Amino acid sequence: MKNSVPEGRLARAGIAGKTALRLGVAQLKHHAKRPFLSPSRQQEERDSLDDKNARLLFATLSQLRGTALKAAQMLSMEVDLLPEAYRRELEKSCHQVPPLNRVLVRKVLLEEFGEAPETLFRDFAGTAFAAASLGQVHAATLHDGTPVAVKIQYPGIHVSIDSDMTLLRQLAKGMPNSRLILQSLDEIHARLREEVDYLHEAANTRWFGEHLSLDGIALPTLHAEFCGKRVLTTSLIDGQHLDDWLKTMPDQASRDRAGQHLYDLFVHSVRELRCLHADPNPGNYLFHPDGRLSVLDFGCVKRISGEFAAMLPCILGAYLDDDPKALFTAYRALGMLHGEDGERLYEKILRPFGHWLVEPLREPVFDFARHTDYSSRGKEHFQRLSQLSQSKLNRLADEFIFFDRTLYGLCRIFERLGAKVSMRQHWIDA
Repeated sequence: MKNSVPEGRLARAGIAGKTALRLGVAQLKHHAKRPFLSPSRQQEERDSLDDKNARLLFATLSQLRGTALKAAQMLSMEVDLLPEAYRRELEKSCHQVPPLNRVLVRKVLLEEFGEAPETLFRDFAGTAFAAASLGQVHAATLHDGTPVAVKIQYPGIHVSIDSDMTLLRQLAKGMPNSRLILQSLDEIHARLREEVDYLHEAANTRWFGEHLSLDGIALPTLHAEFCGKRVLTTSLIDGQHLDDWLKTMPDQASRDRAGQHLYDLFVHSVRELRCLHADPNPGNYLFHPDGRLSVLDFGCVKRISGEFAAMLPCILGAYLDDDPKALFTAYRALGMLHGEDGERLYEKILRPFGHWLVEPLREPVFDFARHTDYSSRGKEHFQRLSQLSQSKLNRLADEFIFFDRTLYGLCRIFERLGAKVSMRQHWIDA
C-alpha cells in the first residue's frame, strides 16, 4: 500500500474507475455461473465474492483515504446496509488505515503553523499510532512536558469532498443494496462538509469538555494553540479499541459497566446537554480495564431542540402503551404530520417499529448477550421508515435521524460487549 494520497481528481477517478470495473466484472461472472450451481454452492460463491470485493474495496478506499473512506466508514455503521464481509473490512477505516509518510505530515504542519514539528513540539513521533479516513494521529510532547495526540488531516481532503462522493456513488453501484446505499450517501455528504473543518471539531471538543461530567467517562483536553483547520491537538489518552479490549477477556462486570456508561452518556447528551455525539463507531471509544471509557472525535455532533427532548418520553410511552393517538399528538408537536392513512401508517410501519424500539424498556435490565439479534431485527424497521413517502408523513424531524442511528450503533456495540444495560430507568422510572 502506498503511503501517499492521490490528490488530483483524474488520479483519484482513475483508481475508483478501475475498482468499479473490477467489481462489475466480478458481479457479471457470478450471475453467469449461478444457474449452473446448487443452492448451497450459490451461497458459497456469493460469500466468497463478497469477501474478495470487500477486500478490494477497502484497499482502494485506503489508497484514496479522505471523504471517500470516511463515507464508507459511515456506511459500515448504517443499519446493516452492507453484508458482513463489507462491514468487517470497512470498519477497519475506524483506526487501521496505513499511515502517511513523514514528508506529508511535515508539509501539513508547516502550512498550518509555519513551523516544523521539531520546533512546535519538544518531541514528535514521526510515525502515526492511529490512522483513519480523514487523518492520522501522532504522539507528541509539548515544551512543558505534556503528552498530546496530534491529529493531522490528509492533504487535499478539504477540496475533494464533492468529487470523492461522486467516486463513491460510482463504486456503490456495484455493491449489494446499492439503491439504499446511494440514498444514505446524500446525507453523509452533508455531514462530511462539517467534519473536514477541524476548527469545528475543536469547538465541539471544548464545549463537551466544559459541559459534560459523568462518572466513568473521560474526554480529551483541547490544546487550542496547536489547532487549525487541518490539525487538532488534544491530551493523549491511554486505552484500547473495542476489539483489542475484548481480547483481554474483561469480566462481565466490566463489560456491563462499559455498556452502561455508553448508554448513560447517550441519554444525558440528549435530555440534559441537548447536544449529541452522533458518530458511535467503535474507533471513537477507548476502553479501560475496569469498564471506564474515553470518548474521542467530536467532528459529528447534533444539537437537540428542547421540544424534541421533551417529547421523547411521550413518544416512547405511547409506543409502550400501544397508543397511536398519544403518539401522533407527540409527533404533531414536533411538526410531523400524517395524511388520512394515519391508522394504516401506524399498523403497518410505526407499531412494529415501536414494538422493537421499546423492547429494552420493558425489562429493568436488558441482556444483550441473550438478545444478540436485537440490532439486526431493527434493520427492516429502519429501512421501512426511511422509505416513507411524503403522503404518509410530511417530514421526519432530523433529530430522529441522529437519535435512531446513534442508538442503533450503540446497540451493536452492546451486543459485541455482551453487556447487560439498564435502559428503562432513563425514560420510564425516572
